[in-house]
Order: sequence, then C-alpha cells, then structure tokens
Amino acid sequence: MNFPTFNLILTVFLFWLTIQIGASHEEYLSYFFILTVGIIHGSNDISLIKVLTRNTGSLKKYLLLYVGVILATIVAFVSFPSLALFFFIIVSCYHFGEQHFHNQVQSQNTFSRLLFFGYGVLIFGLLFYFNSENTSIIINELIGYTLNENYFLWFMIAGAILTLVFSIYNIKNFKSSFNYFQELFLILLFAILFKMAALLWAFAIYFIVWHSIPSLVDQIGALYGKSNKLNVIQYIKSSFVYWLISIAGLYILYYTTTYFEIQFVTIFFAFLAAITIPHVVVMYFLNKN
Repeated sequence: MNFPTFNLILTVFLFWLTIQIGASHEEYLSYFFILTVGIIHGSNDISLIKVLTRNTGSLKKYLLLYVGVILATIVAFVSFPSLALFFFIIVSCYHFGEQHFHNQVQSQNTFSRLLFFGYGVLIFGLLFYFNSENTSIIINELIGYTLNENYFLWFMIAGAILTLVFSIYNIKNFKSSFNYFQELFLILLFAILFKMAALLWAFAIYFIVWHSIPSLVDQIGALYGKSNKLNVIQYIKSSFVYWLISIAGLYILYYTTTYFEIQFVTIFFAFLAAITIPHVVVMYFLNKN
C-alpha cells in the first residue's frame, strides 16, 4: 500500500471516528497524536542539520540560526503577538503546502513555491472558516483582537484562487503521476472533515496524517537512505531526547495557564509556533537539496 492510499484510508477512518465520539474524546486524541507523532516529526532537526552541513562544515552556523529562530519566535509572541501570529500562519501555510507538493513537482521554482503557499492558505482557510468561532477565541487570547467569520472566508477564497492559478502554471512541472481529480477530492474531503470536527481535532487529523507522517518518511529517507522498520526505530531513538525536552517545556507552560487565565489550547498553539518555525527552516533547505 503506497502512502497516499494509506493516508486516504486513515483519513476516512478518522472521519468516521469523528462521527462516533464526543468532543472531549476528540480533544484527548488530538493532544495525544500531536504530542507523539506530531512533536516527534520535528524532533530530529539537529540530525537533519548535520546532514545538510555534511560537506560544508557550517554546522555551528546552522545550529546558531536554529536556536536564534526559536528564541526570536518566543520573544516575538511576547512583544509583538499580532506580527508573530501573522508570520507563523504565513510560514505554516508554505510549510504545509511544501510537504504536500514537493514530491509531486519535477523541480522547485518560483511558481511551484507559490503553489505550496497557496495550497497551505487554502488548507488553513478551510480549517479557520469551518471553525471560525473557536479560531476567533484563540486569536483574541493571543493578540487581543477578534476577527469575524468574513476574514476567514476571504482567506479561504484567496487560498483557492492561488491554488488554482499556480496549479495551472505548474501543469508542465507536475510529475506524470500527479492526479488533479485526487487533489480535488482531497480538498472536498478536508472541507467536510473540518466542518464536522472541532478545531483542534480537525487540525490534528491533517497535521498528523497529511503532514507529519509524510514528513517522517522524507526525513528517515534523508537520514538513513530508506524508510523501514529498523530505521523508524532508529529515528525515534535519536529524536527521544529532543522530544522529551519539548514535552517538559510544554508541561511547564501548562501550569502558566492558571496564572494568565487563558485556555491551554492557546498556549499550546503558541508552543507549536516556537518549535515549528525553526523546523520549517530546516525542512526548506532539506527539500531544496
């Protein structure tokens, strides 16, 4: 079974599960999957940096950049939350689209990167629009502003237009295996899923099934040559310390929510931003190479 088929079957199963379980169970499952598969997929960046700098001798430079990005993200969310949130969403849009399409284009150029970004905008637009109430609450707690549903609607429409336009521009750049009907079906499936699932659960399903798992396959291939059971175990072992540090940091942040009187999910998304943005930088250079 190839990975698109596996991902599709898993998505359909989780869609069925969404109908069967209550909101509290969705929340528990969301945190479980994000804190395990989701965090692990970004916990081996140091090893990936070593691969990227293997022939250049610039490991220290990349490590300093990596740590600097983490610290800058934390400072930005404290000092300039609106700007930091905007930047995080833009970077995440590109990152999600890049993971979805980078293996489906023959070469990466300006038009393919605009497709990556546009597709990510569409995915986040669907997620935000169909969960506009909860999205507005989280945004308000992060930056102090309330956005109404129309903002998310136009964000979604912008993503749809960008995806359509740059899909056309990339017609000759897509690999022969690219399937337009499959992509359209997936977008419709995501729209229905995001409409029926709560915000965190909808995000978790896409983040794990369509981003983290494919990214893990790519990373294991880059580190060990191919994806198999032994290399998966090796990847988890090498990621464990960094994963444990991330969980410990989140555990500390969990107790800060009682002092600031905000939802844990708000702190959770801020935490994801701090560890996601440096990971995006690493994956950009990995996919570029």
